[in-house]
Amino acid sequence: MQLLKDEPKKKYGVSFWIMLFCIFCFTAGQFIPVYFVNADLRQNYYLLILILLVLSSGMTAFRRIYRPQKKNISSAIFISVFFGLAVLVIFGILTIALYFGVWTEANVLYVKKDNPKVKIISRYVNEGAFGGGTEPDDYQVVLHRPVLFLFKMETSVDTTKIDKKEWERPKN
Repeated sequence: MQLLKDEPKKKYGVSFWIMLFCIFCFTAGQFIPVYFVNADLRQNYYLLILILLVLSSGMTAFRRIYRPQKKNISSAIFISVFFGLAVLVIFGILTIALYFGVWTEANVLYVKKDNPKVKIISRYVNEGAFGGGTEPDDYQVVLHRPVLFLFKMETSVDTTKIDKKEWERPKN
């Protein structure tokens, strides 16, 4: 038991946790059905996450390489800059891809009677100059709920299974 107490604990710095958060945002975070209301804010958010990821991964690599050696700082800087640039290229491609494809609201199918902000909408993939909205898979029917003032939550819904007493068609 005494051996376990004498072993040094691994300390993870703030840059390591920022790096993990950024990687989560680019990977598993993409499957959370909460979206930004404003597309410009979404783009700025992912640009900030990309910059934080590059900086934190470079710092984490530098700390992991330089601390044990404490002699060869030039190779530690070279490897951490190389690692940061590799992360920039890999996740930069993901960020650019996130800029091009957004879901755009096509029309409102139903509005909830007791809360008009909750809607069932038809949306399509809008890829700007690259197209979108031309294939059957590009369209979805989703339940649109506002979350705070910055976000919206959209989940798939089957309009044949909703209670028609709670919903009404919008008046145009």
